[in-house]
Amino acid sequence: KLSIRGSSSSRGVTNFGLSAVARGCPSLKVLSLWNVPRVGDEGLCEIAKECHLLEKLDLCQCPHLSNKGLIAIAANCPNLTALSIQSCPKIGNEGLQAIGKLCPKLQSISIKDCPLVGDHGVSSLLSSASSVLSKVKLQGLSITDFSLAVIGHYGKSVTNLMLSGLQNVSEKGFWVMGVTDVSLEAIGKGCANLKQMCLRRCCFVSGDGLVAFAKSAGSLECLQLEECNRVTQSGVIGVLSN
Repeated sequence: KLSIRGSSSSRGVTNFGLSAVARGCPSLKVLSLWNVPRVGDEGLCEIAKECHLLEKLDLCQCPHLSNKGLIAIAANCPNLTALSIQSCPKIGNEGLQAIGKLCPKLQSISIKDCPLVGDHGVSSLLSSASSVLSKVKLQGLSITDFSLAVIGHYGKSVTNLMLSGLQNVSEKGFWVMGVTDVSLEAIGKGCANLKQMCLRRCCFVSGDGLVAFAKSAGSLECLQLEECNRVTQSGVIGVLSN
């Protein structure tokens, strides 16, 4: 395992250092790079070339990493099970497509604040890696209802779903920024294996919607409600009885 959290922009870790790690540590399974501005595709490609056992990759605030580096990982690291990408402005749809196509063991995906990531990348990733993908976090992206519909259709193995700050999503997808009874019931039907659900400040959700959701989501283990003022005691009892 290697975790680099923060690096000087003038004399910090570079592609050369990452290449040395790649050549010297072929058994590397976990790599985390946070705020490493001098590392780019060249370094990540060397990791991909030498570290075929890589299972988890976490990239945050790496402005020079692009689709090229992610495609190299996809092509050379078939054991990848978890991928997290945050605030990487040059990583977009092509990289995610490659991951979805070439990493059949992917179980967890987290993407946050990446402006080039859109419906095409997210939907390709989910539809390709749907067999074992269980954890999905999508935050601050420009995706639309299309991506959500893909989750609802293909996400049969999803047990942990987090959607936050998706400004282009409406009730046409099965999740909305202001969740309603209709969309909540659709989530239950589309993600039957969902185990954890948290609803905060959902003023349009009533007990009826919650009960309909519970009837479909039979695998639910944890339900958290905060400031859902239309949910009454009878709604809670209805959930428990299902």
